[in-house]
Amino acid sequence: MQLKDHADNIPFTRESVLKMLTWGANPETSPYSHKQIAEWCDRFWCQYLEVDAEPEIEFLLPVLTDVETQWDLYLANKYSLEELRTNDFKNEQMPKEWFNDWLRQLA
Repeated sequence: MQLKDHADNIPFTRESVLKMLTWGANPETSPYSHKQIAEWCDRFWCQYLEVDAEPEIEFLLPVLTDVETQWDLYLANKYSLEELRTNDFKNEQMPKEWFNDWLRQLA
């Protein structure tokens, strides 16, 4: 499956978070890599660094930051510093169960 270049066109909504996490849980049918999903979650979270979010969005923020943080930790625990500097990780996958857990947290 050809991955899309980036997820910049996905709106920052609850529905999009659920869709992205579902894609993460099903990487074989996802148009985005786990790297792209983590980066999208980070961009969404960063939108609310200096702004009070409405309650529906506020509820999503801990999961969004956890996805991105767990992505970084997953790579850091699996690869050397040199590999982290030189690889692009577009084919790397976190455990699918993590995405299922995040979906359950938002259910």
